[in-house]
Amino acid sequence: MSDDALARRIEQRSLRFGIGANAVMTLAGFVAHVLTGSSALLLDGLYSAVLVGSSLIASRISRNVVRPPDRAWPYGYEGQEALYVLFRSLVLLGVIGFGLSSSCGTLIDWWRGAEIPSLTLEPVAAYTVAVTGLCWLLSWRHFRDWRRTGRISLLLLTEARNARIDALITASTGLALLATPLLQTKLLAPLAPITDALLVLAVSGVLLREPLQALRDALSQAAGKAADPGVLQRTRQVLMQELSGLSLQMMDFTVQQLGRTAFVVVYINPLEPLDSATVDGLRHHIDARCSNELGRPVRAEVILTVMPPIHRSDPEQQPAP
Repeated sequence: MSDDALARRIEQRSLRFGIGANAVMTLAGFVAHVLTGSSALLLDGLYSAVLVGSSLIASRISRNVVRPPDRAWPYGYEGQEALYVLFRSLVLLGVIGFGLSSSCGTLIDWWRGAEIPSLTLEPVAAYTVAVTGLCWLLSWRHFRDWRRTGRISLLLLTEARNARIDALITASTGLALLATPLLQTKLLAPLAPITDALLVLAVSGVLLREPLQALRDALSQAAGKAADPGVLQRTRQVLMQELSGLSLQMMDFTVQQLGRTAFVVVYINPLEPLDSATVDGLRHHIDARCSNELGRPVRAEVILTVMPPIHRSDPEQQPAP
């Protein structure tokens, strides 16, 4: 079995394990909500439910992104990985918005003097221990498989981070709920009925950062933003080494990251005639060298030109960034 086939197999197994684990946590969250009446535990279950759906989609996408370009998808399937992260982030933001609106409604009712039902805390300890342990196991599995597959799978890295965040949120929520009886003092007793609503607000605030960051990164990739400066610098070094000694001038280059793949376009001005076989060989060498340096799949293209598309208005030739 080739290394690529083994990596795909490891990724698929990890994602399938995530589907099962998140399904168990979703069911546990809903059952805990029914038994305790806690909206915070319901939000935890909804978060796991989103991860079940995202893991199912990720499993399908992981099979697609390794396929070569074809007539139907002439630029490849890598964009599906970025779109997956984008839409998954939007769904998570919707779940968080539901939690915020629900808790705000509870706080408004409490402010108006409505009676807030008390919580049943007996099942909370068992739920917290079981789900937190399962979350950490899932995070460890995804991170391990991400490293085993070359640290290039955006799908596994995203799922691992989600599981780690879910573990921290579940543990914090459970401990806070179990500490509710400690609020029965003259000073804090009025807050006891709204502890659950306050917890939902706190959990939602913590959860917001990850999907917002993922949404920003996925939008940047899908919209065609250049790779980060570190990747550009490393790519430039590889290109300068690869093109040195050849009778040509590198006019410019661009690097765009889309999912796990980097797209490199090199604009060169030949100083002597080049045949197509030489250009093809140069492209293949750039593919291999950049892929080895960046540690991810690379698709390169070499374009012959005296004026690259990205240039200033002055007639002087501009060096590559």
